[in-house]
Amino acid sequence: MSRELTGVDLARQALAAAREAAKKNGGRTQKAKPKRSRTQVVQRDGREPLGLGTAIIMMMTERGMVAPAADGSVLAQFGDILAAAAPELAGHV
Repeated sequence: MSRELTGVDLARQALAAAREAAKKNGGRTQKAKPKRSRTQVVQRDGREPLGLGTAIIMMMTERGMVAPAADGSVLAQFGDILAAAAPELAGHV
Protein backbone atom coordinates (compact mmCIF):
# COMPACT_ATOMS: atom_id res chain seq x y z
CA MET A 1 0.00 0.00 0.00
CA SER A 2 1.51 3.31 -1.06
CA ARG A 3 0.74 6.47 0.76
CA GLU A 4 0.57 9.96 -0.71
CA LEU A 5 3.68 12.08 -0.35
CA THR A 6 3.52 15.09 1.95
CA GLY A 7 5.40 18.37 1.63
CA VAL A 8 8.40 17.11 3.58
CA ASP A 9 8.64 13.94 1.47
CA LEU A 10 8.36 15.95 -1.74
CA ALA A 11 11.10 18.28 -0.55
CA ARG A 12 13.37 15.30 0.24
CA GLN A 13 12.78 13.87 -3.22
CA ALA A 14 13.51 17.22 -4.85
CA LEU A 15 16.71 17.56 -2.84
CA ALA A 16 17.84 14.05 -3.78
CA ALA A 17 17.13 14.77 -7.46
CA ALA A 18 19.07 18.03 -7.29
CA ARG A 19 22.03 16.27 -5.68
CA GLU A 20 22.04 13.61 -8.39
CA ALA A 21 21.93 16.28 -11.09
CA ALA A 22 24.81 18.08 -9.42
CA LYS A 23 26.88 14.90 -9.37
CA LYS A 24 26.23 14.37 -13.07
CA ASN A 25 27.21 17.98 -13.87
CA GLY A 26 30.48 17.73 -12.01
CA GLY A 27 29.23 19.33 -8.84
CA ARG A 28 28.14 22.57 -10.44
CA THR A 29 24.56 23.38 -11.18
CA GLN A 30 25.11 27.07 -11.94
CA LYS A 31 28.02 29.17 -13.09
CA ALA A 32 29.57 31.20 -10.33
CA LYS A 33 29.02 34.90 -10.81
CA PRO A 34 32.14 37.03 -10.64
CA LYS A 35 32.38 38.94 -7.39
CA ARG A 36 31.96 42.66 -7.67
CA SER A 37 34.66 44.82 -6.29
CA ARG A 38 33.61 46.68 -3.16
CA THR A 39 36.47 49.14 -3.35
CA GLN A 40 35.32 52.48 -4.63
CA VAL A 41 37.76 55.17 -5.63
CA VAL A 42 36.33 58.66 -5.55
CA GLN A 43 38.23 61.38 -7.33
CA ARG A 44 37.19 64.82 -6.23
CA ASP A 45 37.74 68.06 -8.05
CA GLY A 46 37.22 70.13 -4.90
CA ARG A 47 33.62 71.13 -5.53
CA GLU A 48 31.74 68.19 -4.01
CA PRO A 49 30.44 68.60 -0.46
CA LEU A 50 32.36 66.72 2.23
CA GLY A 51 31.45 65.67 5.71
CA LEU A 52 32.98 67.79 8.47
CA GLY A 53 35.18 64.96 9.75
CA THR A 54 36.46 64.19 6.27
CA ALA A 55 37.20 67.85 5.58
CA ILE A 56 39.14 68.21 8.83
CA ILE A 57 41.14 65.04 8.19
CA MET A 58 41.98 66.20 4.66
CA MET A 59 43.03 69.64 5.95
CA MET A 60 45.24 68.11 8.64
CA THR A 61 46.81 65.71 6.13
CA GLU A 62 47.54 68.49 3.64
CA ARG A 63 49.23 70.58 6.33
CA GLY A 64 51.17 67.68 7.86
CA MET A 65 49.37 67.96 11.17
CA VAL A 66 49.11 64.96 13.48
CA ALA A 67 46.30 64.64 15.98
CA PRO A 68 47.54 63.67 19.45
CA ALA A 69 46.38 60.21 20.46
CA ALA A 70 46.36 60.73 24.22
CA ASP A 71 44.09 63.33 25.86
CA GLY A 72 42.82 64.41 22.45
CA SER A 73 39.22 64.92 23.47
CA VAL A 74 37.74 68.36 22.93
CA LEU A 75 35.87 68.02 26.22
CA ALA A 76 39.11 67.25 28.07
CA GLN A 77 40.65 70.48 26.75
CA PHE A 78 37.49 72.59 26.81
CA GLY A 79 38.75 74.98 29.50
CA ASP A 80 41.94 75.76 27.57
CA ILE A 81 40.05 76.18 24.29
CA LEU A 82 37.47 78.49 25.86
CA ALA A 83 40.12 80.56 27.65
CA ALA A 84 41.92 81.09 24.34
CA ALA A 85 38.78 81.80 22.30
CA ALA A 86 36.70 83.85 24.75
CA PRO A 87 38.53 84.65 28.00
CA GLU A 88 35.57 86.65 29.32
CA LEU A 89 33.42 83.49 29.31
CA ALA A 90 36.01 81.11 30.74
CA GLY A 91 34.83 81.43 34.33
CA HIS A 92 31.12 81.30 33.49
CA VAL A 93 30.78 78.37 31.12
